[in-house]
Amino acid sequence: MSGFTQLGDSALASKTTQVELPFNRSKECARLLVDKIYSIDKFKRLSGVLVNNGKNIKIETDYLGGNYLRYIFAKESSDIYKNLSGGKKRVFDDIEYEIVFDGRVERCRLTTEWVSSELEEGTSSANYLQALISVINANYSDVIKIFDESGKWYLKILKQDFDFSGLPECFKTSFAQRYIRSLMAKPFVILTGNSGTGKTRIAKQFAEYLERDLGSGQKNWVLVPVGADWTDNTKILGFYNPLANDGKGKYEKTSILNLIELANMPENRNIPFFIILDEMNLSHVERYFADFLSHMETPDLKFVLDGYQGVVKYPQNLFVVVTVNIDETTYMFSPKVLDRANVIEFKPDENSVLDLFITPADNEAIRPACDGTAEEFEQLAVKIRSGYSGLNEEMLSEVKDLFKSVYEIVEKSGYEFAYRTVCEIRQYLSAAYELAEDKENFDLFAVIDEQLIQKVLPKIHGNKKEIGELLEELGTLCVANNLSLSNEKIEKMKGKLAQIQYASFI
Repeated sequence: MSGFTQLGDSALASKTTQVELPFNRSKECARLLVDKIYSIDKFKRLSGVLVNNGKNIKIETDYLGGNYLRYIFAKESSDIYKNLSGGKKRVFDDIEYEIVFDGRVERCRLTTEWVSSELEEGTSSANYLQALISVINANYSDVIKIFDESGKWYLKILKQDFDFSGLPECFKTSFAQRYIRSLMAKPFVILTGNSGTGKTRIAKQFAEYLERDLGSGQKNWVLVPVGADWTDNTKILGFYNPLANDGKGKYEKTSILNLIELANMPENRNIPFFIILDEMNLSHVERYFADFLSHMETPDLKFVLDGYQGVVKYPQNLFVVVTVNIDETTYMFSPKVLDRANVIEFKPDENSVLDLFITPADNEAIRPACDGTAEEFEQLAVKIRSGYSGLNEEMLSEVKDLFKSVYEIVEKSGYEFAYRTVCEIRQYLSAAYELAEDKENFDLFAVIDEQLIQKVLPKIHGNKKEIGELLEELGTLCVANNLSLSNEKIEKMKGKLAQIQYASFI
């Protein structure tokens, strides 16, 4: 099949370009648009509207008020495909498409019969270009956008790769990049650190950057402060109120449940949704969050909500971010909670804190990216969590060897890790490599360092007899492999052991 850029518009190959369409030359415009979406996914997104209709294939467009696309493609078995019907050519005979129906490949050619005039209600005598545009916009909105402006039609090609290069400056710090990589590896992240270090801010800013307007004032993220009175899951998933609605009863939904319902809608499946729980440990986490901990690992199971009309699934496009402060008003996390997340400790350096006396913090609001970035982020996250990795065998072997040494050290004190941890570490490393701007100089051990401090060290706690030797051995390993982040944390934990005879990560 001829490529999209061979049609004369080489600019259409770039990631974020906008070009004027030859709308008045309807045949040429239709071919250009169809060729473009074929290059994206070979019409996979149109599988629900493509109809195998005898010797041709049409697109079902009843929702537009008429069958404006009576046929799009002539199949190989038809006379039109071979231009044997006499008269003018009715298909482009220099271009072919392969369309899969029920496991069978149909070779087809695109019709040349297109009309660019206004749609006429109930008319089915021609293929209207606007109808094709409506179908494409409905199914490829995260990749391309076709629109009319001042009487001219334009095609805007949105970015198709999520990376750090185009992000605002606030997301280019080491903490922010660790946060984003963690979200891709596992959609559950714990942000810990002293009050006022920017944990909630980075979570809110990233959600704002990937914000999508879903209509009726709805958006794809919610920030919920956790209260000390959260003793069960009703604050998360709501409850049935038999006295509401004049005694008829009503299920009282929470903002979190509303967000889950939105995330489960088919039209939102490619959009990331964010729940930010602020100060999560003001109450016992397991008392109100047990359902999420369970469904996070077994998303195929449905939530059981007494009195709720319908079924609630755990959305695959849902990201849960929690912030944690440690003081006399909060509760500690259990190892099973920490094991399910990447734990990132926010600790700004001395200079960045003291510099605020001279230069105030930049509190400028984040503007949502409206170029498909949200969908790109979700697409790459799904790809990473599905097992994809650009790391070569040699690099993965280095990872295995180092974590084998870590395993042998922590196992002696009962802190060995299992399948889930290994899987999520691999996904984090893969995400880091995928997002790296300079893959040739990718610092594998720096990323290993991040995973040791985020996935292994958070579960270690105890007195000197329990973890003293363990910390010593881990520290020696970190020094030998230049794992500075982890070694610095281990030294602080050893300091706590010396002072109060007990140490924990948080």
